[in-house]
Amino acid sequence: MQRISSERARSIGSAAAWVFAPLLAVLVGVAVVPAAFRAGLPNAPPLHQRWMATPTTVERLRAIDPAIAALYFDRRGSYVLGGGLDEATVAAGWADESQFERDLAAGTIRPDVRFVMYDPEGWPSTPLKEQRDPVAAMRAFAVAARSGGYGVIITPNPSLVDVPKAECTRSATETMEAAFIRCGIEAAAARLSDVVEIQGQLLETDPVAYRAFVEAEAVQARAANPNVVVLAGLSTRFASGPETLLSAWDSVTDIVDGHYMAVPEGIRPDIATAFLRMLAEQRG
Repeated sequence: MQRISSERARSIGSAAAWVFAPLLAVLVGVAVVPAAFRAGLPNAPPLHQRWMATPTTVERLRAIDPAIAALYFDRRGSYVLGGGLDEATVAAGWADESQFERDLAAGTIRPDVRFVMYDPEGWPSTPLKEQRDPVAAMRAFAVAARSGGYGVIITPNPSLVDVPKAECTRSATETMEAAFIRCGIEAAAARLSDVVEIQGQLLETDPVAYRAFVEAEAVQARAANPNVVVLAGLSTRFASGPETLLSAWDSVTDIVDGHYMAVPEGIRPDIATAFLRMLAEQRG
């Protein structure tokens, strides 16, 4: 997946964005069918959930606590964006659907890639045409990906509703999140995907608001595709301490299949590490 610069853009402004590295590795076993994502995981929480991070985040966690980094990310059922761990199933991702089709046609995608990801957002990495009609772009991405034999991950960002002249935008009286829910973009993504992420990191300091947004989006996604794997984002950019992440996690643990753990720009990896320790101690 041709992401931009490590994790930098994932959490900028109102959109906790996934930052595309040249390659994205996903620890999910071997199959490209949705059922494979749910099979063979330990029964005890939190390890029944899917955990996702970039290799940069994993290395930052490993520098503080190697055992915690390994517990969550060096195992089947976790996703490591960019590869580097022994259990990884390789995937790749793009913020630009047209570039994905060019790479697919040119045969430049690594032969070991099994999953591909599309991350449309209201940012320069996604072409304006795709920002304005993300559903059409997601559909084109999924069709091309399936034709190439890939599993599909789509991670639309709520910032899409703030794109001028977009197919669906927020009104003057709506929040970005309310408009995103109304526009049904997550449902469209789920209909086309094996995995979706709900990018609600901006709300994680308010567990009630975080849960409300994640729940509404998860209901949409599963109504569109009952087998889709639903992840929700967490980020150290917005957390004042590990308790922030723990409260957000706890507010939706009954709703989602897992979380993306971001440490954007190296911001407070100690918070993420402490959170994962607390979670392991309380839930493991």
